Amino acid sequence: MLSSDAYLFGRDSSRLEKPDVKEWNPTDDGTKTKGSLMDINDLNELYENGEEHRRKGQFIEAISAYRQILVQAPDSPHILRRLGECLLKKGVPREAVSCFHEAIKRDPDNAGQYHLLAQAHRQTGDMEKALIALERASSLEPRNVSYQVDLGWCLADLGAMKNAAPLQEKAISAFKTALTINPRDPGVLEGLASLYKDTNRIDLALDAIEKALELDPYDLDRLELKDRILRRREIPGLPPS
Repeated sequence: MLSSDAYLFGRDSSRLEKPDVKEWNPTDDGTKTKGSLMDINDLNELYENGEEHRRKGQFIEAISAYRQILVQAPDSPHILRRLGECLLKKGVPREAVSCFHEAIKRDPDNAGQYHLLAQAHRQTGDMEKALIALERASSLEPRNVSYQVDLGWCLADLGAMKNAAPLQEKAISAFKTALTINPRDPGVLEGLASLYKDTNRIDLALDAIEKALELDPYDLDRLELKDRILRRREIPGLPPS
């Protein structure tokens, strides 16, 4: 089964904020005791430069800026997250995993960090660890629709890989939870329809995709999914598509 990326880590769910200047932890004379001398203003300017590079997609320059900051502010989970995000964009998820783990050590109750960690694990192909991270994110923010949807897709993919029906049922449960939180989210309804189709609950699949199309009638992917569901109903026994 192919999972959708409509939700998967597509939203800025980490809700990152500019770190407080206290996070730089300067000494009384405006410099830090180790590393090159840099006062708060210099660090803030470096941070702003890093943010501008990141927004422009200049990830190598952003990575350089964040790493310079971490020399003098090594315990900043915000900067560690930012560095990890840029590493993901540059296609080095294993380094990103390390950054997110370090951020989590310093701020273990931030659900967004586990969500990012799940993305990094997913990019390395380690779906089991991605699932653990998503379960943690969902437990910290159980009413976050994106986390529930991403958890559902991860369970569905693992269920398909292992041919494990219980995982597929857990995936459906996660989508139902997301739908309870936001009953008018067409993406959630689409995901639920896809899972119902793949588990041969065609009437439920058709009902879910029709509700999604009522909310967003011109989405081509959803129209195509409805067509596949109808063909499955007309020709029982078709393989999942």
